[in-house]
Amino acid sequence: MDSKPILRSNDITHPCLTDRAVFLFHYLDLADASGVDDARWEHFQLAHLCDDSVLRIEDKSRQIAWSFLTAAEAIATAVLEKRDSIFVSINLEEAKEKIRYAKYVYQALKCKGKPILIRDASQNIEFDNGVRLTSLPARPPRGRARSNVYLDEFAHVNDAEEIYKAAMPIISKGGRLRIGSSPFGATGKFWEIFTQTMQPYPGFRRKKTPWWEAWAFCTNVPQARIQCPRMTAADAVAVFGNERIQLIFENMILEDFEQEYACSFSSLSSAWFTHDEIKAVQDPNLVHERAICRNKDFSQAISAILNLSRHLDRGKVETTFALGMDIGRTRDATDIALIGLSNTIESYPLRLSITLQNVEFDHQFEVLVQCMTQLPIVRAFIDRTGLGRQLAENAAKHFPEKAFGIDFTTASKVLWATDAKKWMQQGKTPIPVDRDLAYQLNAIKRINTGTILRFDADRSDKGHADRAFAWMLALAAAKQLRFAEPESQIRSISTMNYG
Repeated sequence: MDSKPILRSNDITHPCLTDRAVFLFHYLDLADASGVDDARWEHFQLAHLCDDSVLRIEDKSRQIAWSFLTAAEAIATAVLEKRDSIFVSINLEEAKEKIRYAKYVYQALKCKGKPILIRDASQNIEFDNGVRLTSLPARPPRGRARSNVYLDEFAHVNDAEEIYKAAMPIISKGGRLRIGSSPFGATGKFWEIFTQTMQPYPGFRRKKTPWWEAWAFCTNVPQARIQCPRMTAADAVAVFGNERIQLIFENMILEDFEQEYACSFSSLSSAWFTHDEIKAVQDPNLVHERAICRNKDFSQAISAILNLSRHLDRGKVETTFALGMDIGRTRDATDIALIGLSNTIESYPLRLSITLQNVEFDHQFEVLVQCMTQLPIVRAFIDRTGLGRQLAENAAKHFPEKAFGIDFTTASKVLWATDAKKWMQQGKTPIPVDRDLAYQLNAIKRINTGTILRFDADRSDKGHADRAFAWMLALAAAKQLRFAEPESQIRSISTMNYG
């Protein structure tokens, strides 16, 4: 093999260079191996390659090529140290991807004397020097003493406890353990090891690698590494994000962006709509009609509908509306929310809120009919889960192409809550200064169990956040109109589980 050259670079330096870092830097055609014409070694990648500690864990942004990096390191170790490597990924396809990366790196090595590939399978390869690279889909590794072990996207893998338990003995007599992942809530083995909240995990070298440390996302990495930790996410993206990362930021809710790109562990269960976010969209001068009806008296609802119609005639509100209706009967109220649809700006103000407490379904339907006939409602999404099925079906028959029954599912709630949060953060959802509505919005919790994400609210004397869910349902209807999807597609969505 060629003699080892000295690593020199104007923008990449490291005080403790390892043989594998120098080897890959000088002998790997990075553009050829990665398929990226302007590929460059990132400083955090060389820091990883230059880390000889036994244990290393990295809380990282998505899409920083950690999988490619570990595959490259495994090839370098196979050549220089004749050491096996084992990868554990979240699923079979990801497991196969590690071997693909390893083969790309092997083929792109521009050096003499590299070992010959004698076994080439989708989940393992072997060289004539006896070294094997094996990639497993989310199952505990066994055997193969003194191997290097890589646990990829460890926060998202099933059976993380068992996988970790099985991985540690492999390095008992040699080898290194590398754990990398984007966060998935403040729970799970990855979170425990990285934060040491539950117990100490000594000996781990810990590293955070947010988006601004990668030239693929950032316009000035050296300055961003200094300034971004002290900036808000929005300011950091505006100042240092490239065009693509700015677009992604604009289309994600803040908490999700911070988790996926800024290494933030979101809490296990927390208020989804914060007090500050709610206050930011409250408008004390908003034209909004409110009605609360109980038992057989729904006259307030009719009055509120007529009042909104008068505002419409005077040009004080939008000329079209989207409606959301969360159905209840005794334990929970039925709530109707009407969202204004502007032709000039992307804004979805709440214009009408009706609560029907212990009102018979026939009267509930009558109130809905009044809304649909007295106001220019172009789309209505009606909860048809459980008790609401018959009312939703009747509405669809009476108002075809306008009213659609929608199932409340875990997946649909995630979609509605995510869209509502994003629009709220963007200031597109004006609401009245209404303490009850603010309470219900703040009562909705994001609950991350480590395996599934769901949104719900505790039941209280104020209900089960029915007004909040009606509002989110109306926003979902508005979203469908915004993207102008064909009616046939809306019918398909309403027939299936929305989301």
